[in-house]
Parts: sequence; structure tokens; C-alpha cells
Amino acid sequence: MSSEAMSPMKEYVARQSEARLDRFAYELGRGCKSTDADTVHDLRVSIRRYESCVDAFNGFFPPRSVRKFDKRLREILKPAGIVRDRDIALQLASDAGLTPDTPLVRVLSKQRQELAKRFQEDVKRWSKRNPSDKWRRRLVVSSHMDRRGSAKSTWDPTRTSSENAAVVLPSLTQKFFNRGLKLIQVKTPDKKLHDFRLRAKRFRYTLELFKPCYGPTLDKHITAVRRLQDHLGTMNDCAATLALLRRPGLREQQGARRLRDALKRRITSERADLFAYWESHFAGEGVGQRWMGYLERYAGRVAMPQGRSTAALAADRMSA
Repeated sequence: MSSEAMSPMKEYVARQSEARLDRFAYELGRGCKSTDADTVHDLRVSIRRYESCVDAFNGFFPPRSVRKFDKRLREILKPAGIVRDRDIALQLASDAGLTPDTPLVRVLSKQRQELAKRFQEDVKRWSKRNPSDKWRRRLVVSSHMDRRGSAKSTWDPTRTSSENAAVVLPSLTQKFFNRGLKLIQVKTPDKKLHDFRLRAKRFRYTLELFKPCYGPTLDKHITAVRRLQDHLGTMNDCAATLALLRRPGLREQQGARRLRDALKRRITSERADLFAYWESHFAGEGVGQRWMGYLERYAGRVAMPQGRSTAALAADRMSA
């Protein structure tokens, strides 16, 4: 059994947070040296994963420090998002058959180059103003959560990571399935599907926080959610690019109409693929119950042959 699987909750939260801060620091360093599409994307993802960790483990971090750091992260996320929008638009243009010498593609490429240069300057300034040792000291796990109910939190700090997972993750899973069953419908507008995409992303990031507490089946569940997100994400990328193409300087460019038509067809296609994927992987009878049963019974049982895990038995006591 993994030692992390039976860690006291505060220690587990601290390790998960530190791992994500380490990743953010690494990606920030890359961003100071390069602004290629993968680097910009990876930096944004590292921030989102850290934010998801803090959000999931609410109550374990000093609120004031979290708010201040979150505000400062916006200084990177916003310009990174603007660059990322151009990267997505350029990729979708390529998928639609537009060549690099198409006027629209040339304008997008020029915008991307200028925005990336400014973004790199922002990252370098941010790094100088916010050295890692400074914000690491301020984002340590709070020590005031020493007994259940001492803070507004989903988690019980007196229990282990697996004991908490056995109680909390099945509940989050039920909410995810219930929301999906309600929204993954032909009549659902794209805006509500976009909201579900964000919910699915938060759900996946929370599952990832507890990978040390489970075996390979959790990886399969995470992969299923990620593939669902891929369909939702492509729809959102197309919608965002359509909005970008309505801007002056882009909408009148040669190639814009062709790309708009291709994006509308792509959204229709992705919606159909989304519904089919949900039906085949999530909507079957008892699928949600099996997910919840696994998350409840196998928490902490990374390599145990039979029977319920000690975390599952403790979860019964927590829920009683």
C-alpha cells in the first residue's frame, strides 16, 4: 500500500500543493525562455491545476494569502489566454485547410508573435516580483484545521487521505453524473455545455489529486473524463475562434468566411461525438454507481487482494 494513501490529511494536502507549486515554478521558468504553443499551454495548465488543488482542499490554506496569490496569477493567465486563443485559431485554420500564406492566417500569426513577445516580458517581470520562496512561505497548509468542523471544509483533517477520499469522492462523482445526465441532451445550448466542461475539468483535477490512493482503475476513470472534456473543449475552442473572427481586422480577411463555415460544421460534429461518447461511457445502467462503489471501497487499497479497505471501513464511521 502506498504510504501516501494513508497519510494524515494535512500532510497529504501539503504534498499535493507543493507538487503543483513545483510544476508551476518549472513552467514559469520555461515561459521566461520560450513562448511556443506548448510552453504557453503548459504554463496555463500548471496554474489551473494549482488553483484546482487550493479550491478542492478548501479550508487548509490561509485565505488571505490564497486571494493575493490568485490575484497575481491573473497577471499571467490573462495574457497567456490571449496568446493561446491565437494558437487555437491557427490550429483550427490549419485543420480547415487554410495555408500559411492565407491572409487571415498571416494576420493571426503576426498578432500571435506580437502578443507572445509581450507575454514573455510579463512573465519575466512577474518572476522577478514574485520569487518562488516568497509565495511558497505564504501558501503553507494552515495549522488551524486540527479537528473536524474547525473550518468550513469538505474534508476531515483528523482522518487520512484515503479515509477522506472514500467519503468525498463518491459524492462528487454522483453530482458529476447527475449533472451530465441532465445536460448531455440534444436540446442543451452550447453555453450550458461549456459550463459542464468546466465542471468536468474540476472533477478530473480532483480525482487526479487522489491518484496515490487508488490503483489503475482510477486512471481509466480519469481518462474517460478527459476524453469527454476533449469533445467539450473542441466545441469551446471553435466557439471562441468564431468570436475572435468577428473582430475588426480579422472578419474581413480572406479565409475568414471559409474558417467560420468549417468551425460551425466542426461544432455540429463534436456535439454528435460528445453525445455518443457520453452514452457509451457514462449513461449506461449502473455506471455511476460502479464508479462510486470503486471510489468508496478501494480508497487506500492500492494493492490489496480482497475485502474492503481500511479507509472504506473508516469512511463508514465518518459517515455514521
